Amino acid sequence: MATRGASLLQLSICGKEVLHDFGADWSDWAAGAVMFPFPVRMSSGTLLQFDQREYQWPINDEKHRAALHGLTPWEEFELVELVDGIQAEWNYDGSKEYYPFPCRLTLTYTLDREALNLVCKVENLGSNPMPYHMGWHPYFRLNGAPSLGKQPTHRLEKNELSHPGEKIPFEGFDWAEEVDGAFFMEQIVVDRSVEIQPLSAVTQVFRPKGAPFVAVEPITGLGHPDFPWRTLLPGEADEVVATIRVVK
Repeated sequence: MATRGASLLQLSICGKEVLHDFGADWSDWAAGAVMFPFPVRMSSGTLLQFDQREYQWPINDEKHRAALHGLTPWEEFELVELVDGIQAEWNYDGSKEYYPFPCRLTLTYTLDREALNLVCKVENLGSNPMPYHMGWHPYFRLNGAPSLGKQPTHRLEKNELSHPGEKIPFEGFDWAEEVDGAFFMEQIVVDRSVEIQPLSAVTQVFRPKGAPFVAVEPITGLGHPDFPWRTLLPGEADEVVATIRVVK
């Protein structure tokens, strides 16, 4: 596990190596990083709208003219080893004008015989309500052709810049091409044995054409009209829980 992004880089459950190993290039892919205060790309691309105010985020995804993955994939966390896992903490002072919300993020990874559990605790340390979404960015190893178990019924349509839009029927994955989008998935099983817990009605899936891996990203939302921001009042805390399980 790396301090940057509290990134989970290796995981073995029931003797099965679950995650793809990017080696020294892991940071370029934000492999295993926790994404906060939003995952993937906001539906607006760069504009966070909350409480009758607008916050213009800088573009770090030039291809799609968007802000990508929020703040935390590039931030350093303080790690503490636990008996059954690792705890990671990041304190933010609210100094960035496009996200002026002081907060604390505490991540607790615990591992048992069949599953890895991630508990993400968010605390509002400021004096104003704060918006957020949470996401996780693990890349799963593929043994042969991609398989995601039960097929989604719908997805979010993408515009020419790949920003998510309205809900439309899903017509199937074309694994011969790049797959990148938000899909309505009630059940997520990768490689026929790795089960991931959804965090909301939509889950982001990304696989470059021909890659030996697939990113299946549990997300709480996208700053999308159908997935409004989660809100914390001053002094409040909230928790998000994600699980990766190997099923036989």
